[in-house]
Amino acid sequence: MSRLDDLRQSLLFQDVLPEAVQDAASAVIERQFRSGELLLQQDVPGDALLLLTQGSVRVTRMSLSGRERVMGDIYAPGVVGETAVLEGGERSATVRALEDVSALMLYRDHFEQILRRHPRVLWNLSRLLARRVTLLNDELIALGQNTETALAHVLSSLYAQRVGAGLAQPQVLPLGTQDIMNRISASRETVARVMRRLEGQRLVRTVGGTIHLLDPQRLDRLALDAGEVD
Repeated sequence: MSRLDDLRQSLLFQDVLPEAVQDAASAVIERQFRSGELLLQQDVPGDALLLLTQGSVRVTRMSLSGRERVMGDIYAPGVVGETAVLEGGERSATVRALEDVSALMLYRDHFEQILRRHPRVLWNLSRLLARRVTLLNDELIALGQNTETALAHVLSSLYAQRVGAGLAQPQVLPLGTQDIMNRISASRETVARVMRRLEGQRLVRTVGGTIHLLDPQRLDRLALDAGEVD
């Protein structure tokens, strides 16, 4: 796929004038990252964003107490690094490749020029940020209910992302016990207990370092239901 085709697939450049895509194509830099490699590092100054064109990444954030929290996974054609570019400050999170990743790097100065010349790109950016706020609010509500609801929400959200990315097996989630612990801030014992409960309901099956969703629709309904607090 050409650089122009990659940009047309990007969330930032959907339904924009051809000139906007051409301007971006002349400014971006192609980058390749191996599985496990850092794309962005928390608390490091950032002056460029990355448009993912292939692969997936995991976003994590270190708390003041030194505890790592998994914020979520992002799949191509997603965007990472836009917060520091907009704020002109440090990275708010760490982003690491879950597999080999291809991306287009766009520096702040060029991005500002594109936003001034092509307001539709700014509109797309606003929609992207609004969607992330909505997803964050949904996750905060789920985390405030109980561990089973929180985990069901995480699994359902990741499944929806994988479906949206057009992956061949969206129901196979790359999550291990430690990943879940870091995502929902629960102990290993609690995660194991809740996973056994979900397996007993024939909603999921654990296979190695992955979780297979057996009934995504029923799991999604569970994610919307409140339950007793653990």
